[in-house]
Amino acid sequence: MNYIPGRKPVVELIQNEPEKIDLIYFQHHKGGPLVKLVNMCRQNRIRYKFLNRDELARIYSGNHQGVIARINAKKNIPLDEILATAKKAYLPVLLALDQVQDPGNVGTLARTALALGTGGIILPKDRSAYLGAGAYKASAGAIQQINISRVTNLARALDEARNNGFWIYAARYNLDAENIFYFKIRFPAILVLGNEEKGIRPNVLRRCHESLYVPMPGGFDSLNVAQAGAIMLGQFLRYALSS
Repeated sequence: MNYIPGRKPVVELIQNEPEKIDLIYFQHHKGGPLVKLVNMCRQNRIRYKFLNRDELARIYSGNHQGVIARINAKKNIPLDEILATAKKAYLPVLLALDQVQDPGNVGTLARTALALGTGGIILPKDRSAYLGAGAYKASAGAIQQINISRVTNLARALDEARNNGFWIYAARYNLDAENIFYFKIRFPAILVLGNEEKGIRPNVLRRCHESLYVPMPGGFDSLNVAQAGAIMLGQFLRYALSS
């Protein structure tokens, strides 16, 4: 249900609703009419990828004419709108996920964020997990309900959030970070969680006011991004309710 095959349907989608497109797959060595489609992708800054015939068939087994569009499972909320909504949320917090790759992690975080009453999630359009079946299953359907804003540049989005009065907190585990259980959190806030392996990119980290960490006195320092995010959001809620 998240794929649209065929040249004409994909052309119409690019012309009328390009914001719905997550990625377009093209078949190698198809040339001709597909050259026009590739140029349309470039003009509209739509991501595309070339695959061989067998790889395309695994995505869609019917007649795809050498092109398949993968569409976003959820409508994108503009950044200014999600910032305004978050200020009025039960928990005035947004999650910003900096290139989190695993759909299961994004889905689990969406489930936690929705349950605790946050304003939603901000994701960069590139190098983020696809919000398809895997994310939907891990979220228990929360992906369809929570506000999500996909932005072209996460660092610039955080700049805009700061200009709108948000406090930006980075989830990190290093000597410079503050223990989240003793730190005074200010609202409205954004909690930035980084890539599963590389963490938060330096350019994004520079936009953060403070770095926070979850202490792990048990001697097993191996929380994944979804677990760390859940613990931190729980502490954000505790602090919001007690202040």
